[in-house]
Amino acid sequence: MTKTVTDIKIGFEEFTLDNGLRCIMHRDNNNPIVSVTVGYNVGSKDEKRGSFGIAHLFEHMMFQGSANVAKNEHFGYVMKCGGSCNAFTMQDATVYFDTLPSNNLETALWLESDRMNSLDITHENLENQKSVVLEEKKQVFDNAPYGNLFNDIFGNLFAGSGYEHSVIGTEEDIRSFTVEGALDFHNKFYSPCNAILVVSGDIDCAESEAMIRKYFTGLRTKCDIPRMENIITPLAESKSIDRKDNIQLPAINVCYQIPKAGTREAYALEYFSEILGNSESSRLHRKFVYEKQMVKAIRLSNFTLRDAGALVIRAYVNPGHDVENVRKEIMLEVDRFMDEGCTEEEFERVRNGLEFGATAKHLKVQNIAVETVFNMLYFNDAMRINEETERYLEVERAEVTETAQRYLGNSNNLIVNYTPKNGSN
Repeated sequence: MTKTVTDIKIGFEEFTLDNGLRCIMHRDNNNPIVSVTVGYNVGSKDEKRGSFGIAHLFEHMMFQGSANVAKNEHFGYVMKCGGSCNAFTMQDATVYFDTLPSNNLETALWLESDRMNSLDITHENLENQKSVVLEEKKQVFDNAPYGNLFNDIFGNLFAGSGYEHSVIGTEEDIRSFTVEGALDFHNKFYSPCNAILVVSGDIDCAESEAMIRKYFTGLRTKCDIPRMENIITPLAESKSIDRKDNIQLPAINVCYQIPKAGTREAYALEYFSEILGNSESSRLHRKFVYEKQMVKAIRLSNFTLRDAGALVIRAYVNPGHDVENVRKEIMLEVDRFMDEGCTEEEFERVRNGLEFGATAKHLKVQNIAVETVFNMLYFNDAMRINEETERYLEVERAEVTETAQRYLGNSNNLIVNYTPKNGSN
C-alpha cells in the first residue's frame, strides 16, 4: 500500500520541573495566538463511591478564585486580553485551556499557576457551585430529552468499572461534599506531578520556558496520588433495557465494548462507523433515512477512552414504525457488512475523509494542545500526534471487516431503547 506521509511535522520541546510538572512547548508563529492548556490526570473514574461528581464540581471550583485572583476573575483577566477560556471534565481527565493573543502568555501562566497552587475553597463558594452543578444536572440530564441516555449506556456497558457512573455525579453525593473533602481532593489531584502543561502557538521557546519556571517552580512537590485499578469486565450476556422518557421519537441504541484509545482496532472501527452510518452517503443513512424513511437520523459513535471503548449504533425512529422491527432491519445491514465487507470505493472515500480530518484539526493551536495533553496522559508521548494520520492510512480494507466481526459479530451487546411516555411506538 502506498503511504501518504506529510513532510510537515509538529515539533515539541519538553522539560520537567523538580515538582513533577511535565511541560510541553509547541511553536507556531503563523498567527499571534497562544494556547495555554493544563490537563490533570483525574476524572470521574478516580472518584470513590460516595463522592461521585467531585471531579466535575472541581472544574467549577477552579474558577471561584485563588490566592491572588478574585472569584470569576480568571474569565475577566482572559477576556480583557481579548481571549477566551474554558474547561471540561471526562472519565479520564480534567482539562483547562486559555487561548489569547500571544503577548499575554505570561498572564495565562500566572492564572493557571495561581489556581494550581491554591483555591479559595470556602463554604460559601462550595455551596454556590453545588447549586450550579445541580441545576446543570437538571437541565442537561434529568429534564432534557434523552438526557440520561449516555449514563444508561455506560452504566450498563461498563458495570463495576470506573466508567460505570456518570461524570456529573449523583445529587446525594454532590450535596454531601464538604470544604475539608474539597481541600483534600485539590491537594491530592491538583498537584504539579499530576498535571501536563502545554503551551502552543506564537512563542519563543526559551522565553516561554523561563516564564513557566518563574510561575510553576516552587509549587508544592508532594505527590501522593491514590489510584484505583479500573477493571473492565466483558459483558457476560447480551442485555436489553427499556426507558420511558419525555420525547417525541423513540431512540434505538445498540452498544458494544470495543478496544481502548490508540489501538489499531480502534482505528479500524472508525472506518466501520464512517462507512456504515456517519454521512448522507453512508449505507444506513441512505437506506433508512432516504429510501425507507424509517428513521429521522442514524449515527454510529465511537467513544474511546484510556481503558476501554464503546461503539453505539443510534437511530431515532419515525412515527408509524415499530421500534423492534426497525432495530432488526438495521442489524441485518450490520450483519451484511460483516458478511460481505465494504467496497473499494467506500473504503477509499472514508480513508480520504479520515486522512483529511486528522490533518485539518492540527491547523489550530488549541487542537494541538488538547490532543497533546491526551497523548501525554494516555501514552506519555507528545510526538504521537505526528503518527495520527499514518495510523489511519495503515488500516487495510479487509481489516475493517475482520475487526467488526471480532468485536460486534461475536460479542454480547447492550440494547437501550428510549420510547415516549405517551407515544404509540
